[in-house]
Amino acid sequence: MYYLKTYPTFDVLGFHFGFSGGHAHAHIDRLLPVLVRALTSLNVMPERTLTTPEEFSQLIDQYKNIAIDGVEVACVRPQDETEQEKHYSGKKKDIRSNPS
Repeated sequence: MYYLKTYPTFDVLGFHFGFSGGHAHAHIDRLLPVLVRALTSLNVMPERTLTTPEEFSQLIDQYKNIAIDGVEVACVRPQDETEQEKHYSGKKKDIRSNPS
């Protein structure tokens, strides 16, 4: 579960659990199918094959509470002003580029 939540490299995963990166990979390769089978048999395996917005809407209607885990990633702004306007909303400043 830790691997699926954080996606560390196998070397980092092995370090955290006391074995080599190769052994970490072997464990994930062997145990991930077991986890998938268990979640599927308990009918709690997340849906990962949605292809249309309608399928997504139907899936949402089945659940009372939904948690969305998202990450915002800073990007390099283009130097060309017209290209900047396409990518920059003006809503938020990146504190790393202007620490005031």
